[in-house]
Amino acid sequence: MIKRTQKTAVIMLLVTLGLGSLSGCNSEKTAAVARLAKGETASGDAVVSISAPKQVTGLTTETLSSKQVKLSWHKEAADGYFVYRKDGKKAYKLINKTTKTTLKLKAISNVKTRFKVVAFNKENGQTAKAKAATTRYFLNRISLSAAGDCTLGVDSRYNNCFNDMYARQTSDYFLKKVKPFFEKDDVTIVNFEGTLTEANTRAEKTFTFKGKKEYTKILTSSSVEVVNLANNHTMDFLERGMNDTKKALKDAKVKYCILDTIAYKKVRGTKIAFLGFSGLSGVSNERVGQNIDKAKKNGAKVIVVSFHWGIEREYYPNAGQKDYAHYAIDKGANLVIGHHPHVLQGIEKYKKSYILYSLGNFCFGGNANPSDKDTMVYTQNFYVDSHGKFIKNKDAQAHVCSLSGHRNTNDFQPTPVSGSEKTRIIGKLRTMSRNMHVTIGDNGEVK
Repeated sequence: MIKRTQKTAVIMLLVTLGLGSLSGCNSEKTAAVARLAKGETASGDAVVSISAPKQVTGLTTETLSSKQVKLSWHKEAADGYFVYRKDGKKAYKLINKTTKTTLKLKAISNVKTRFKVVAFNKENGQTAKAKAATTRYFLNRISLSAAGDCTLGVDSRYNNCFNDMYARQTSDYFLKKVKPFFEKDDVTIVNFEGTLTEANTRAEKTFTFKGKKEYTKILTSSSVEVVNLANNHTMDFLERGMNDTKKALKDAKVKYCILDTIAYKKVRGTKIAFLGFSGLSGVSNERVGQNIDKAKKNGAKVIVVSFHWGIEREYYPNAGQKDYAHYAIDKGANLVIGHHPHVLQGIEKYKKSYILYSLGNFCFGGNANPSDKDTMVYTQNFYVDSHGKFIKNKDAQAHVCSLSGHRNTNDFQPTPVSGSEKTRIIGKLRTMSRNMHVTIGDNGEVK
C-alpha cells in the first residue's frame, strides 16, 4: 500500500510526464512509476516518510523542595522529547532534549511557570513532532512578620503618655522604624492587648487599657493586617469594650482572631489561617484542635496559632506553654506565636515548625518606662505549591529591636538595634533557646 507521501509523489510525476493513465506508457515511464510505488525516487533512493509520535500524556509536576521541582510524563513510542520552559512573561525556551520521562528542574518561587513537552521521531535528518503537552506550575513563597504586645492606649489612672504622644505625632510615627519589615512581607500579625472604646465601666483588675478608635490608623498606616485578640485585656471594658474594639478593627479592615473566630488571608491564591487562644483562661487542647481542623476544612494551607500564656517577666516557658505548642503543631499548625510574659522568651523547633514562646512588648502604651525593652520582629517564609501542598518553613529570622528609641523612657516607637546591643540581645535569645533544637546566627537567622 502506498503511503500518503508516496501517493503525492506518484501524482506529481504523472502530471510532469503527461500521463493520463498507466496504459500505453513506455517502459521507462512505467519503471519510474513502479519505483515510486515501492517507495523509491526516480534515482532509486528511498522516499522519507516519518510518522509523528502520539501526544505526551500524564504531564505532571511534583515539588521536591523549595528549590527543585520534578517534571514527569508517560512514556510514548518516540525517539525522544523536547522540554520547554516559560517563566512569567518570557517566551518558551528549549531547556532539554531527552529520552527520559522525568526531569529535576529548578523551582523559582513566586513566578508563574509553564512547562511544555513535545515527543518527536527523527530519521535521515528529518524530525516529526507530536502536538505539545503543557502544564502550569507555581511555587508560592509567603512571607510573614510577627511582633509582640501592642497596647495602643493607656490606663488613665496611671498616666496618659501614649495618648499625649499620639496628639503630638501622626499615626505613622509609632511603627515607622519597623514598617520596612511589615511593608516587605505578605502579612503581619501582632498581639493587640487592650481595647478601642469610649466605654467607662472597667473590669475589676489592676490594669485596664483603652485607646481611641482612630488608633487603628497606627496599624493600617504601617501594613499590619492581622491581630490576635485572645488575651487578658480584651475584656478590660467588658462586653461593650470588646465589641467596640472588634468593630473598630473591622471598619479599618484589620482582621482579628480569637477562640472560634479564625482570621483568613489569601496570598496569591493560598489561604492562611490565623487562630488565637488564651491559655490564661484554660482553653482546652480539644478546642484548639477543633479549630485547627476547621481551618484545614476551610482550605487553609498555612496555619498560624497565637497563644496568650505563661508567667509575666519569666524568661523561660513553663510546661503548660510547651504542651499547648506541641499539641498545636501535632494537629497541623505551621507556626506558634506566644505573648503575655512582656519579655522575650526562647525559640523552639518542633517537628520542623517554630515556636516563639514570647515576643515581648512591642508598641506598648501600658508602661511609660519598661525596665526590659528587648523585643523583636520575627520573619519567616512558607512555601506552598500550585497543588496546595505545603512544602517548607524556611528563612526564619529574629530582627532584634528595642521597644523604644530611648534607653530611659518609652517613646512607643519600636526600633531595630545594631552593634553591641544587637549582639547582646541575640546572645540572650541563644541562652533562652538552649536545648530547643535551634541555632540562632549572628544576624538573628533561626535554623
